[in-house]
Amino acid sequence: MEDKTTKEEQIKVADPEILRNSEIRNGRFIRYYGKKSEIVIPDGVAAIAEEAFAGNTHLTRVTVSPCVTVIHPRAFRGCVNLRQVSFSSGLREIGEGAFEGCTSLSSLLLPRTVVSLDDEAFRGCTALHHVVLSANINHLGRYVFSGCEALEEITLPDAITAIHRGTFFNCRSLKQITVPGGVRAIGRYAFARCSSLETVNLPANTQYIGIGTFSECTRLCAITLPSAIRFIGDYTFSCCESLETLELPSFLNYIGNAAFCACKKLKNVQLPDRITRIGHSAFLGCASLDEITIPAEVEDVASRAFAYCAALRRVEYKASLTEIEDTMFAGCFALEEIRMPETVEKIEKNAFSDCISLRSVTFSPRLALIEHHAFAGCIKLEALSLPSSLKKIEQGAFARCSSLETVILPDSRVKLGKGIFSDCESLETLVITEGETLLRARRALLGLPADTQIITHADLERASLLAELADPATPDERRAELCDLLGLEKASRVAKKGDNEEV
Repeated sequence: MEDKTTKEEQIKVADPEILRNSEIRNGRFIRYYGKKSEIVIPDGVAAIAEEAFAGNTHLTRVTVSPCVTVIHPRAFRGCVNLRQVSFSSGLREIGEGAFEGCTSLSSLLLPRTVVSLDDEAFRGCTALHHVVLSANINHLGRYVFSGCEALEEITLPDAITAIHRGTFFNCRSLKQITVPGGVRAIGRYAFARCSSLETVNLPANTQYIGIGTFSECTRLCAITLPSAIRFIGDYTFSCCESLETLELPSFLNYIGNAAFCACKKLKNVQLPDRITRIGHSAFLGCASLDEITIPAEVEDVASRAFAYCAALRRVEYKASLTEIEDTMFAGCFALEEIRMPETVEKIEKNAFSDCISLRSVTFSPRLALIEHHAFAGCIKLEALSLPSSLKKIEQGAFARCSSLETVILPDSRVKLGKGIFSDCESLETLVITEGETLLRARRALLGLPADTQIITHADLERASLLAELADPATPDERRAELCDLLGLEKASRVAKKGDNEEV
């Protein structure tokens, strides 16, 4: 009873204007209805209630009394003219969104007694440029400083063990940060859009980096990933345009979707031997990446994984994949040669489209399907010999291959889609299987030039034998054999007679 009376007496001696325009009950400051610009929270108030000052556009300065231990959620939310808050020792917790949207608040000095800043506590405080956190803080909530666009530097307390989702999201002026040694996890988008962040030091204890953690950190040029990292999530480093080199942990086994998408300066990447999956668009648009080796343990390389890597000139497959997924290497302008794993059964749509330097393709002996536009726009491709396992080639698969001169289809029936050779104006010879008489009638449907010669495998073999027979360097014994194969009996007998006389 004595303590309660003391609090009531303390409140009674406060500014009369505040008392007239406030609702205060049982040590809780419930609501302020006045228009004063400077407020001193009365002694005896232990807590500032939810939305007590929310939306107050008159407030410019607040002094929090030593009796206050907690500021509840959204207490000062949207106080757009609030420039200064003086905290006193005794305060332990600042609630969710307590100062969210206080766009004039420029500095923050927290007493040592504060242990927790809840979700979005200072979100959208766009003028906040100077922050001193209590060394005893052990919890920073989600998006707690998100959108603090003027914040340049901050020291995180050693007691922190996790950085939660979006903690510094869109802090566009943040240049550097040291993550405390005890941090094991960094949540989704924790530093995303920190476009001035240049370096990050992650402690050895860090085991988890969430989705989009450093996405759109456009000045980030270097980062060391701890050896404990096993997983790089979706969009983790997407659009880090200044990131040049990266050493991936040796035990890493997963790279998420678009993890390094549009890292334009990223040049050297060595994928660890233990990696099993590379997500879709993982390295899409890495315009400086010049070579890549797919390790043997990889089970899946998803669509668009290396699309538009304009400098990519060498790809080595060690993995036994069954598919080349759609748009996998589309727009890889420097790629000259591709040798597919012998296990590949399907090349999906647009897999190599617009690989304008591609000259040589070694197909898998198990290949059964080439999907539409898989090699469209490969303007340096001159000759193709397709494997006997092939069953179907879909629409436009080799369209716009303007240098293509010779195509040898399998010596078996293959289902051909519309326009697979459209705009292949240099195509001179198409080799088909015996009995494909209807193919000649479908010349226009397939997009074949009017002067393309269509021959069978038997014709091709005969032409090859005749060429060998006509070669002066061909030995007489081989000439006799060739004559027999070609059915040239007289020539064969002459050759044999010559052999006998020579003997």
